[in-house]
Amino acid sequence: MYRESLFFVDRGDGIATSTLLSPRVERVSLTSATDDVAFESGRDYSVDGTTGVVSVTPASRIPFATLDELYFATEPFVLIGDGDEFHRRQVSASYDHPDCVWQGGVPQSAGRQLPRTFRRLSSSQPLTICVTGDSISEGYNASGFTGVPPFQAPYAGLVAGGVEHVSGSHVTLHNFAAAGWTSDHGLADAERVAGPQPDLTIIAFGMNDAGYADAPAFAANISGIMTAVRAGSPECEFILVSPMLPNPRWPYPVEARFPAYRDALAALCGPGTALADVTSVWTDMLARKSVHDLTGNGINHPNDFGHRVYAQVILALLAAGESLRGISSRRPQSNPTPAA
Repeated sequence: MYRESLFFVDRGDGIATSTLLSPRVERVSLTSATDDVAFESGRDYSVDGTTGVVSVTPASRIPFATLDELYFATEPFVLIGDGDEFHRRQVSASYDHPDCVWQGGVPQSAGRQLPRTFRRLSSSQPLTICVTGDSISEGYNASGFTGVPPFQAPYAGLVAGGVEHVSGSHVTLHNFAAAGWTSDHGLADAERVAGPQPDLTIIAFGMNDAGYADAPAFAANISGIMTAVRAGSPECEFILVSPMLPNPRWPYPVEARFPAYRDALAALCGPGTALADVTSVWTDMLARKSVHDLTGNGINHPNDFGHRVYAQVILALLAAGESLRGISSRRPQSNPTPAA
């Protein structure tokens, strides 16, 4: 595991802890999320190698929060910030987990659903990718978007870089995502998305829709986006991304809509369209980890680790598992300049 994110919380017993994805771990090393401090085992933290629980020592340099800091008694949540405040309170963990196998969802290759994309990648032909979505897809709370170390690209840039690395294809990325957008905005903007004649369009809405739109209305907008893009780019194929889960104490969204959106997107898939099921992977991660471990603002944006999860779910659709091995263990590229 490379740079899994941790946010240490004292839940009232005087010991700040965080939990690793793997319960049985070896050779755990911790650094600050900004990579400027290497923490020392024994001095700063201890690890239970059979449960994956990491504890902060009394004299530790590791930042932590109390529940009272995260949740006011009179407010549903605390937003630490959309800048780098939350990032600077997180920690990155790298470790071995030789006897542990991930038991959660594992995305499968979408070669049968995306045949044209696969043909282009298999022969290293250029690929034009367009992205339409909300603040998550725009890149919010990735360190490269925020402008702080380690300057990791948001998921769209990681996908473009991963495709180029695996296939040798040159990828032109046009990211039309905008903060605050819903699928209604995406539908209104679909003609612009079709403009670059994309070979592949990534459609990633849902976080902002979940406060007002039921699954059929959401799916109708996504279907409309695909129809409009195909009108301008008939050979375009699509990846539909079901979103991460927000902080459950955020009162805006209807929580049950997230799995309903995932199922509605799955029903739209078939020839030319594949599902990137981030929702299920995120749900599985939350079985062990806190929402504060995975978000960059404590509410509804992924942090660096979360952006890598988005990227890996999408990349798993675009290549066989063996060809992707090692992408998560290499230091991510800095944020590439998008084409739009």
